[in-house]
Amino acid sequence: MTNLGLNSVATEVGVGMHIMAWFEDHVVESRSITAEGEVASSAPVEIDDEEAQLEVDEETQLEVDDAERGDIVAVRIKNFIDAGIFPAIIKGAAIKDLKKTTSFLNQCGMRLIDKDTVEWFICLLDPCFNVKKPVVIKCTKTGASNACTHLDKKHYITSSKTMATNKKLAHIKKQLDISDPAFKRDTKRWFEVQLGAWSAEHSISYNAFTTCRWQLIGRQLLIGEGGMKSINIRKLHVELYTTCKKIIIMSLVGARSFFTIKYLSLYLDLIKSKMSNQKYLALRVCFNTSTRFNIGYNLAVRRFAPTTDERQAKQLSTILHEWSSSVLEEFGIKVMLDVLTSTSDSGFDVKRTLDILIDAWWEWCISHLIHLALTEAFGTSIDPNNSKNVDARCFFQRIKKVIEAMNKSEYLQGAFEEAMLELLETYLKLLNSPQHRWSSIALILERILIAWEPLLQAYRKLNRPVPLVDMDRTLCIEFYSLIEPVRAVQIKAQAMQTFVIVDVYVMLYSLYTTVLDVSKPLELIIPIRRQLGSKDPYPMS
Repeated sequence: MTNLGLNSVATEVGVGMHIMAWFEDHVVESRSITAEGEVASSAPVEIDDEEAQLEVDEETQLEVDDAERGDIVAVRIKNFIDAGIFPAIIKGAAIKDLKKTTSFLNQCGMRLIDKDTVEWFICLLDPCFNVKKPVVIKCTKTGASNACTHLDKKHYITSSKTMATNKKLAHIKKQLDISDPAFKRDTKRWFEVQLGAWSAEHSISYNAFTTCRWQLIGRQLLIGEGGMKSINIRKLHVELYTTCKKIIIMSLVGARSFFTIKYLSLYLDLIKSKMSNQKYLALRVCFNTSTRFNIGYNLAVRRFAPTTDERQAKQLSTILHEWSSSVLEEFGIKVMLDVLTSTSDSGFDVKRTLDILIDAWWEWCISHLIHLALTEAFGTSIDPNNSKNVDARCFFQRIKKVIEAMNKSEYLQGAFEEAMLELLETYLKLLNSPQHRWSSIALILERILIAWEPLLQAYRKLNRPVPLVDMDRTLCIEFYSLIEPVRAVQIKAQAMQTFVIVDVYVMLYSLYTTVLDVSKPLELIIPIRRQLGSKDPYPMS
């Protein structure tokens, strides 16, 4: 989750792509694709056959020219050596050892070293080539830039290294030209805002930016005077909060003045930070704007760690209610006038907070509901004693043991990787996600079905007994065909910035009339066919 809708402040600038589309009659159409996906086409340009052929063979011709030039220069160097005449200006001339260099100068002329170890370059290309009066160029102490400049201006030859450098510089210039205006106006301020947003999104401590390590890093960031070694993250967070709060309140006021009924939905959820591994409480609102655009904001995220005294003195729902009410009041949200529905999982404290204490019409979170339904149906609960489908749980446990054995054994891993590259021309690692989390069992089954043949081949190559039989594959396909369509609804229901409730209910109705209808045959989904490029899953009853 993004705290306080920080995406409104820290935006990304997409880079346009340029595509040249060729047609049979040698007509080129120039198309510019923007970051938003819009396509703008310019008028076609006629190109004759000769120009088209030159464009197609340009790289090949350059390689041929380089080879021919190298052969000619080699012959002319031999003529110089045979004549034994070196320019008088080069005292104590000796031919430079070319084994230690791969410079393109070797293909264009002869490189000499005088008695003072200063390098000289004799151009052997037409029209400069002349044995009696050669074109001699003295190089600098640090490089051969003088020789490179001569070849560029007189012969229009540029080294690949210089071309690559120029290409990088042009790319950087293009990036700067299309970068955020705020970045151009004040680069240091732009970095401060982005660091503030990043630290808020990931709950980075204020103290992290006062440590010696950060000062060492910030001192190396040559942005503005003094770099970034001193940055007041607390002040930046306050600035970000007030800015985002103003945007959110303006959006709420606009929606409130447009609708004549309650328009707001509340979301209260416990989340775990991937970075700190701590639990946080998030309060989110979602509503439609006057332009019918669905929008959502995280009003506040706080660490959820009630003390023992708080737990003993009052229910957790009371603590949640006090915090949620203070946040809603700060943003000017009145439950009786604005809030239509509320959504959460079925946790007692969260549900009681929304349904009874805040008194907002509570609805199931469809993603949580589907998760619990799958957990109960397939026996994937954390506690084995709560698993009602023991047979399914034992089967999944056996599959996971095979995956664990594969991931732990270096010999099996090597044989499996070779088999994957041989049979599928790509390597995919077997997944071992927690089977009780968000229908992840579907991902486990999908990956093992894709890698079924390489898995068996790896065991056979090491002369080990194969722990799986054909019936296991059949069961995997049947289980996957049951779980994957339900999981698709779960993923659809998790969309935040689009209105999906109608789509979700239509998908649920479709499930009830197809996959969940025991009177109808089950359409099997074989993921190996989808992975290898088939647009539709392979149907089989």
